[in-house]
Amino acid sequence: MKRSGVVVFLLSLFLCAFYIEGASEVCAADDRLVVVTAWETQGLDPLLSGFAFLRMGSVEPLVRSDRKGGVEPCLAEKWSLSDDRLTWKFDIRPNVLFHDGAPLTAAAAAQSLNRTLSKGAIFKGTPVKTIESDGNSVVIKTSSPFAPLPWYLATYSTVVLAPSSFDKNNECVSVVGTGFYKLSSSEGNTVFDFEAFDGYWGEKATIEKARYLAVPNPETRAMMAESGEGHIVIDLPAESAQYLAKDTDVIVVSHILPRVRSMILNAKLPVFADAELRRAVSLCIDRKGIAEAIHKDVTLAATQLLADFSPWHDKNLSPLEYNPEKAKEIFLASGWKPNKSGVLEKDGKEFAFEILTYTARPDLPVVAQAIQQQLANLGIKVSIAIDNSSVIASRHNDGTLESALLGRNYSSIPDPIGNIAADFSEPRDPMGAMNWRSEKAESLIKSYMGASNPQDAAKARSGIMAILQEELPVVPVSWYANQSAFSKNLENVNLDPYELRPYPEGVRWKK
Repeated sequence: MKRSGVVVFLLSLFLCAFYIEGASEVCAADDRLVVVTAWETQGLDPLLSGFAFLRMGSVEPLVRSDRKGGVEPCLAEKWSLSDDRLTWKFDIRPNVLFHDGAPLTAAAAAQSLNRTLSKGAIFKGTPVKTIESDGNSVVIKTSSPFAPLPWYLATYSTVVLAPSSFDKNNECVSVVGTGFYKLSSSEGNTVFDFEAFDGYWGEKATIEKARYLAVPNPETRAMMAESGEGHIVIDLPAESAQYLAKDTDVIVVSHILPRVRSMILNAKLPVFADAELRRAVSLCIDRKGIAEAIHKDVTLAATQLLADFSPWHDKNLSPLEYNPEKAKEIFLASGWKPNKSGVLEKDGKEFAFEILTYTARPDLPVVAQAIQQQLANLGIKVSIAIDNSSVIASRHNDGTLESALLGRNYSSIPDPIGNIAADFSEPRDPMGAMNWRSEKAESLIKSYMGASNPQDAAKARSGIMAILQEELPVVPVSWYANQSAFSKNLENVNLDPYELRPYPEGVRWKK
């Protein structure tokens, strides 16, 4: 290894042994492609863990991400919409086999998707009513026009599994998909081995074996990239990525993702009840300073909710800015004045609140500390609490959450509307806006869902983003860049920024 120091070397060995049962087996010099990520699964059920199997090319949906925010055919070779815009027909691709040798049929696809409809969360709050098969087509009926439906079908929870994947109680007991890799074995929730599927309908895998390996510790992932134990390593810390970029055996790539680090503000609290006060808090945050110092990339400073590669980014919006002088003016105009201790005070109460965050995304507590200091410079007292991310949801639900800093994913489906609707309309996601409601925003979200043409969709999208930028029910801080590394012994690595296409897709060893 190139890093000096006995302690670092021993730590690397310990962590590899801890997270990888049989480190020598994992590091064996065979033809196996090792993909290292941060994300442990919750078992085999794709409703909970489909991300791992989709990203390894073992399971497939009817349609898939086109890597640009749109969708393209996958198990459905084409689709159509009825004149009344309530009935969708997805024509199943012919000559597709499941890994158990059974043919893919419309009936099998409908059975799998009906399980998602009844047990999953992806369709909750949508007008999807029924999913049936009709000859060689899957027919989905909605109670009202639902333009983004194809995007909802491109997610990990809507992948199609064979009937043999489910027991008599409709519980998932095995992962029998249609992808170019089939699951061959697993160890707990962290190690999944795959073999190339000879009966694959599309471009077959050229690497015979692959492994998905979940390693939560980011420094361990970086060490595995450096040592060659991991051939494709996802989600590296910025500093590790900078270091690895100097390694002649590793290629480092960076993709801005449809994710954002943002602050939920409890709009029921006096300090956040008014949109002007929320804007003042936003003006106190030096996003460029945070992005440069912590993320090592000033372009990640969030000027609005989503980055400029997303169709939802509106270049006509006035960008979020750092302007503490303007913030002072707003605080004073709202009756908040510094007391003898320099803390803003109104009616005998100090401007104080708690930020709750978590360490699963290790940069979040550091960002929280930076925000704490920047707000302190304006006389705002901020305390930081660190817990599991699930605590944010529970405290959101019981009303005790004051604010939270979290990493929010707006690519659960390739079109962010799924998460936008969940965060800013009813029923509300517990990671979304808290005690804030805009009837106009909800109306625009419904308009977008039912838009009959791209022009109407763009108009609704622009209106939604303008409201969120003006009222700031959540305060964007910085966008995400996924820093990944892969071995120079590989070629044709093409990672999907939406994380909905397989990591090993088209990948092969250099000759």
